[in-house]
Amino acid sequence: MTLDPIRAAQDLRKAGNKESHLPALALCAVYMLLSCVMYLRQFTYTHADFYLHAAIADYFDFTDLHTITSRIAYPMWHLLVRTVKYMGASLEWAAVGVSTVVKGLSYLLVYGLTIAMSNGLYKRWKLALFSFALVVVTPIWIPAVNPLVYSGVGSPNVWHNPTQQLIMMVMLMVMPWVCHCWYEFERRMENGETNVMLPWWKIIVLAVLGMGSVACKATFMQALLPAAFVMYLVELCRRPKEWRYFGQIIMGFLPAAAYFLLQYLYYTGVVVEYTSGVEFGITLEMAWIAIRNGLMMSACPLAAFISCWRKGLLKDRMLLLALLMLAFSVLEAMAFRETGQRRGHGNFTWASNSSSFFLWVAMAGVFLREMKERIRSGALCAWRKAGLAVTLALFVWQLGAGIGYYVFLMTSDYSF
Repeated sequence: MTLDPIRAAQDLRKAGNKESHLPALALCAVYMLLSCVMYLRQFTYTHADFYLHAAIADYFDFTDLHTITSRIAYPMWHLLVRTVKYMGASLEWAAVGVSTVVKGLSYLLVYGLTIAMSNGLYKRWKLALFSFALVVVTPIWIPAVNPLVYSGVGSPNVWHNPTQQLIMMVMLMVMPWVCHCWYEFERRMENGETNVMLPWWKIIVLAVLGMGSVACKATFMQALLPAAFVMYLVELCRRPKEWRYFGQIIMGFLPAAAYFLLQYLYYTGVVVEYTSGVEFGITLEMAWIAIRNGLMMSACPLAAFISCWRKGLLKDRMLLLALLMLAFSVLEAMAFRETGQRRGHGNFTWASNSSSFFLWVAMAGVFLREMKERIRSGALCAWRKAGLAVTLALFVWQLGAGIGYYVFLMTSDYSF
C-alpha cells in the first residue's frame, strides 16, 4: 500500500472504480450554499475581516502596480476579487463569490485526498459525508475557556478571514505534492538506484505551488518551512551521498522561502513604513495559551494518533509533516507577537489554525486505514478500543461545536 497520495489517486483511477461522485457533489453544493449565506452576512459588518479585506481588494488598481505591491503579504485573494469585480460584479458579490468557490474547492480537495488515503476501503458516499465533517469541525467547546467557540482559541475551520480560507485550499494542493516528491525518491532508492534526481518539472511544480501558497498568505509556509527543514535534514544525514536530490528540494523551496522572508520584512516595517513590528519572547502564560489552543483545536486527531500508534507509523510523511507543522506553529504562537498598528491581530497564531486543519486531514487517512484493517483482522485490543471510543467522542464533540458555531453566527449579531 502506497502512502503517496498522488500515486494512490492514480492507482484508484486505473482500477476503474465506477462509484458515483454525486453524493460528494451534492454535499459540495450544500457547503457552498452555507458558505455563501455566511459571507453575505459577514459582508454587512463593515468592521469585520471579510469586509475589510474586500475593501483592500477594491483599492487594487491594475494600472497602478503600487496599489498591489504595497500589499505583498497576501495579494492573491484580493487580486481574484478585484478581477471578478472588473468583469462586472459588485464588490460584495465578487468577494462572496470568490470565497464561496474557495470553500467548495477545499471540500472537493479534502474529499479527493480522503479517497486516496483510505486506499479504497470505504464507499465514496461515506467518504463524502466524512469529508463534509472535516470542513466543519471546530475546537472543543468549553464555556469557561471559549464561550464563543472560536474566540480566544482559534479553529481548524474559519468563516471570517478570506485569506486564511484561500491558503487552506492551496495547502491541500501543496502538501500532497511535497509528499509525492519524497515518495518518488524513496521508491527509486528502494529499487536500488543511487544519485537519484527527480525530473526537473516536478521541482518546478513544487516551486510554483510554494510561491502560490505564499502569495495567498504566509501562515502555511510559516509552519511548513521549519517542518520540512527538520524532516529533510534528518534524511540528508542518513543519506549524505544523495545530496543531489536534497539540493533539488532546496531549490524547489527557495523561491517561496525568499518571498516568505520579504513578507516578514513587510510585517516588521522594513519594506512598508507604516506596518507593525514583531517582538519575541516566551512567558508561561503565552506558552500555556498556545499549547492549550493547539490541543483544543486538534484534540480528535491527536487522540486518533495515539489510538493508531504502531512502529513505523511516522513513515507516513504527510502525517509526520502535519505533526511537525503543528508543533512549530504552536511554538511560533507562544513566541512571536505583533507590535504597533497590528498589535492584537494574531497573525502569528494563524499557522496553528491551518496546521490543525491539515492534521485533521492527514490523520483522517491514517485512522480510516488503520481501524478498518484492525477491525477486519480482529486485532483491535482493549486499549485500542478505548482509544477509538475517545476519538469518536471527541469527533462528535468538535463536529457538534462546529455546527453550533455556524448556527450561532447566523442567529446573532456577533462578528469577528
